[in-house]
Amino acid sequence: MSKLLLDEKPLLIIPSLAKKLRLNESIILQQIHYWLQVSSHTYEGHTWMYNTYDKWAEQFPWWSKATIRRLITKMEKLGIIVTGNFNKMKMDKTKWYRINYEILDDMSSPCAQNEQSRCSKLAVEEQTLSTAIPESTTEITSDNKKEEAAQATASSVYHFFEQNGFGTISPYIAESIHNWIRDLSEELVIEAMKTAVENNSRNWRYVSAVLKDWSVKKIKTVKEAHAAQEAFRKRQSHNRKGNKIRKELMPDWLKEGEVKETKPSQQMSTEQFEREREELLQRIRNYKEKPK
Repeated sequence: MSKLLLDEKPLLIIPSLAKKLRLNESIILQQIHYWLQVSSHTYEGHTWMYNTYDKWAEQFPWWSKATIRRLITKMEKLGIIVTGNFNKMKMDKTKWYRINYEILDDMSSPCAQNEQSRCSKLAVEEQTLSTAIPESTTEITSDNKKEEAAQATASSVYHFFEQNGFGTISPYIAESIHNWIRDLSEELVIEAMKTAVENNSRNWRYVSAVLKDWSVKKIKTVKEAHAAQEAFRKRQSHNRKGNKIRKELMPDWLKEGEVKETKPSQQMSTEQFEREREELLQRIRNYKEKPK
């Protein structure tokens, strides 16, 4: 028997829903429904879940992001899916989703008219038939809290960025800042920017290089970062001192760079050669013509 039939958890497909919405749309809607059952985010009197298209692509790897976007947009236009933005950062465009179950009821789906509660319970209880990523409520709660914490602390990093001449925060830089806060900490990101300011390199590429170096060295606190910087300064000082000693041992002519080279002898021109030859011959003739 093929391992492809055993190793992964299959998606939950409701035939009647697929018949009404078509198969692809029903798969996405059922997945959103699953996440809503385990979500703790409530806004405007409704439960919401959020996801990026990159994350959707991880859950549906056989579709392109363009296809996923098209399917979700189609259900948005039908009013089945409602989207919003409840991100703490205005520049964060991650979409939030909820299902308009009333519209779904109007479609006369068996799982919408008389058995909605049963189907909702089924989606949560039969987790062996879902593609929950991560696969447990504990994991998703932990991830959500970590994500929210990163969003909440990012504002002070943005403030430091803008107030210290790094320029305008583009969506790319904002996402990079957000990821570094999540992977390291707000304090280390600000410390890396301070290092950039001290070295007169106010650009995000320099800051990223510093953060990558700290990440490789497993630096987790500002204290550890300071210790690493101090060790680097000592190595630099030692190297400069060593260079000075070596220079003092050099001979003066090498230290001053006054190495003189012997100029190659100039070749005698034809005219000069003929002139000197003629002068020599004339002296010989004069010598012969002198009386003895």
